[in-house]
Amino acid sequence: MIQQETAQGIPAREAADVRSAEPAVEQTEQLVQSGNGVERRERVVTDGAGAEHRERSVHDAGGERQQRLDRVLQLVWLFVGIVEALIGARVVLKFIAANPENAFAHFIYNTSALFLAPFFGLTGSPAAGGSVLEVPSLIAMAVYAFVGWGIIQLAWLVFGRSTTQSTSTTYDRSRG
Repeated sequence: MIQQETAQGIPAREAADVRSAEPAVEQTEQLVQSGNGVERRERVVTDGAGAEHRERSVHDAGGERQQRLDRVLQLVWLFVGIVEALIGARVVLKFIAANPENAFAHFIYNTSALFLAPFFGLTGSPAAGGSVLEVPSLIAMAVYAFVGWGIIQLAWLVFGRSTTQSTSTTYDRSRG
């Protein structure tokens, strides 16, 4: 037969007798939910000797929602940044008269053309000695930056900025 022991090394049956002689432990828990998604819990444990231990925890659902929104907005800026970098690289390559048959230049020209299609033919592009200043590409960069900024501002307006603060304190004290 296997005998179970408690953490103090006392056989389980004897430990039950010892525990029954110890003063009882009192435990209370309080849960408060506010309308803005903040849930506060407080748990108080008082042992038989009068020592009190409090644990407070705060769960902020609004703060979690704000973090998710921030991640989405970061993805928007990442996309805008990639588009801006592609178009900017194209402007530089055209300005220095890079060889369009080069693999890198070919990749940049083809990839950026997708985003520049609505802007081609908008204005002329001055050229001199093989160098071209693509004014429509510069206009496209400004438009994409403005659209990205507008999306971010609209998201803040619709989903709102949540200002939350949480404090958690744990302490022990004895009832006197």
